Amino acid sequence: MDHKISGEWLLQSGVWMADEAQSGLQFKRSAAGKAVSPRLGSDDIGQLMRTHRLPGDASVQFPPEFEFSPYTGVALQTPPTTGQASAWVPPFGARPVNSSAMPGATGLRQTAQALKLARSPARDAPADALANADPDASMSTPPPGEHAFFSARFGTTGAALLALDARKGALYGWLPGSQHWLALDSSQGGLLSECLLGETAWRAELATGWNSRLYVSSGHGLACITPDIPSLSYQVEHFGDAPSVAAPTWFQGRLWAPLQGSDGVIRFLNLDAQHARGTDVLLDGAVWPGRASAPVAYGRSVIWPCEHGQLRLQQRQDGGMAASWTPWPAGLQPQFDFGCPYLSRDGDLWQLCFDSGADRYLYLKLGTLGETVEAMEPRLCSGNFNYRFSTKLKTAPWLELERGNDGGSSKSVMPLLEAGETVLGVRFETRSSLDSVLRSEERMYAQLLLDDGVRELPFHAFSVAEPWRMRLFTHQGTLWAYHPLLTRIDGWKLQA
Repeated sequence: MDHKISGEWLLQSGVWMADEAQSGLQFKRSAAGKAVSPRLGSDDIGQLMRTHRLPGDASVQFPPEFEFSPYTGVALQTPPTTGQASAWVPPFGARPVNSSAMPGATGLRQTAQALKLARSPARDAPADALANADPDASMSTPPPGEHAFFSARFGTTGAALLALDARKGALYGWLPGSQHWLALDSSQGGLLSECLLGETAWRAELATGWNSRLYVSSGHGLACITPDIPSLSYQVEHFGDAPSVAAPTWFQGRLWAPLQGSDGVIRFLNLDAQHARGTDVLLDGAVWPGRASAPVAYGRSVIWPCEHGQLRLQQRQDGGMAASWTPWPAGLQPQFDFGCPYLSRDGDLWQLCFDSGADRYLYLKLGTLGETVEAMEPRLCSGNFNYRFSTKLKTAPWLELERGNDGGSSKSVMPLLEAGETVLGVRFETRSSLDSVLRSEERMYAQLLLDDGVRELPFHAFSVAEPWRMRLFTHQGTLWAYHPLLTRIDGWKLQA
């Protein structure tokens, strides 16, 4: 069988062009109708679109919808599966807003993804054997900046990798065949507005689809970005036309974003999944919250802990929302650099604070006027777990150890991510007080650590200033580790 076909094929994946040379089909326009960038090589297109190939001739590509060659009828070869379970939403792998999974706590250092390394050292191997081994894979970093990484379909058949430098309003797409990053240009709707929120305040939401959409804070309101990797472009729409005072969050079936106008009044913009806008919820009077932290939610309220108090949205009995502002008690200063709030077993969220009047640390129950518990020392926390130096604990961070006191320890672990009972963290030296180490800008030796409750497995060693700024993400069945001061992103294969 030998058919002569030519012309355009309009498919879900985009527009493909056939020619008389019978050399496969050429990818011309993305599903969004944008011209495919000439900077994408054949291998980039093959991996991003998961094209099908002729047996014995991998250079001849066909759209992912084709199971047989339209020229000869021969069965086409499909690419191997990548093992990617779900999209990655930075900074901590939250569920997409259109996920059907039951909502849990929001804004903590927790992901629902299973993070188990595919390789491990032999039982009798030295403890640091894996830490000093080469990673399974590496990629270059995007241009200098402070990036967050999204893994989802962005006009692609397979998961694509996107880097966002929110402070510069810059987006970059990873070309897996060419092995480099390229900037995405705005196609319509203007440029993405820069975001001035600090690192501990920033988080994103994502709605997955063929053209997944990301929602981030910006200087002109809530920004909805629709990247299109095949055309190396993006569209952006800004909602609210006022600066974001803190990060957005998906809560009770809507996106909520606190914005603050020049009059100092904070209003909560809200959208449903189709971008239908609800009535803004306003705070009475001007409020100056100062430095914000990421929003946290569990149950019927969402709270943005800020430098000067708690910004809160509470669902009323009638289903509506009420906004409130609660200053911290006199002399209390929230400590955001020690991780996220602690989620207790009864569902309360506790924020670490420093009482300057009494010169001590304590934990304050969020959503209250000042219910506190005194603590002997600050703990590094990821949500359900906290670390006393290098000891992993699930008990409340203000409770002292009954035995095995490690007060003389010279190492601490900053938990970066919880995945069920497993914690991934950074272990580093703390020969002085923990708060002074966290303020240090000196270069130090550190290890990435996987603690699954059975053993502590160091699997990567590195030296950099502020090693606890390491950010983890998953893409294509691999766990990746990025630090803004390092020149490469290392990766480790995950168990399928």
